[in-house]
Amino acid sequence: MKSMSSDLQAPPGAGAEAGLGPDRPRREALNERRVWHVYARRKYDEPLHEIGNVVADDVELARVYARSIYDEFSWIEMVLVPRDCIVTVIAP
Repeated sequence: MKSMSSDLQAPPGAGAEAGLGPDRPRREALNERRVWHVYARRKYDEPLHEIGNVVADDVELARVYARSIYDEFSWIEMVLVPRDCIVTVIAP
């Protein structure tokens, strides 16, 4: 059975001209390294819930990914938060 991590690896020789080897994750080869948390709600009286995340370098692409991936409901609000902007208040 093929593992998920092998799907994220760049094919052999891909990106060699840019100095990327086959051990580099595909995300790096595609230059998509920023993780965005996606929050949404369906009703005004509901709080925002985290529904998933997307990986994109800029907010415009993150919006497109979030809207197309998480389109199973008619959301009234959807919010993106870059993972690197989250501040930990209490850590385990």
